Amino acid sequence: MQLEAGATPQAWNLYPSYYRHLHRLPSDISRHIFFKANTQKKIIALTFDDGPLSRTKNLLSFLKKRKIPATFFLLAPQLNAANAARYADPLFEVGLHSYHHYDYRKLTLAKVRWELDHALTILHRYGLQPRYFRPPYGMTSRALLHELSRRHLQTILWSIDSQDWNHYRGQKYLRNILDSLSPGSVILMHDQSETLSQLDQLIKKIYMKGYRIVPLSKLLKYKSLVP
Repeated sequence: MQLEAGATPQAWNLYPSYYRHLHRLPSDISRHIFFKANTQKKIIALTFDDGPLSRTKNLLSFLKKRKIPATFFLLAPQLNAANAARYADPLFEVGLHSYHHYDYRKLTLAKVRWELDHALTILHRYGLQPRYFRPPYGMTSRALLHELSRRHLQTILWSIDSQDWNHYRGQKYLRNILDSLSPGSVILMHDQSETLSQLDQLIKKIYMKGYRIVPLSKLLKYKSLVP
């Protein structure tokens, strides 16, 4: 894994307190995490957390109509046969977010294992085979990474935080993402936060900047840069 020269919270668009958390991670942890592709190609990936929710159906329909690939990090208890089937389109990739939305650093090893195994059981029940895991709040630990490796799950974080969770809307939302856009970016968003009109504007402006939106799996073919 390669350290990007001159990386700062502003260049990566990470919430400052989270950047400080990442900065404290030992290299033997961070080198097992994917943040951003080390490429000069103008390709980026969209990722959405915390679904499925009632509004996820419209989000998936919107992306499908426009042929926009995206990766969804799912909360297992919210799945059922109907909403799980909506991820079957080849445009969409799925990852596990968690069973409960816990900070895994604060759990015992037994609880970590319970959370992962029960969540995976639910996804598998509905025919979903996640390849990725995004820890709630982006908080990770050596023990968690070990358990994920045993389950063949790649840990995915992000290089751009949309801050939709922080009620960023309109031009503030667009500038927050677009001003930090760079080749290989992984953008963090949430199912419940983006309005479709806001997302439509974002996608149009991403294209105007000459970028292509690609599946996360395509970015994973490159080495990861580390903030």
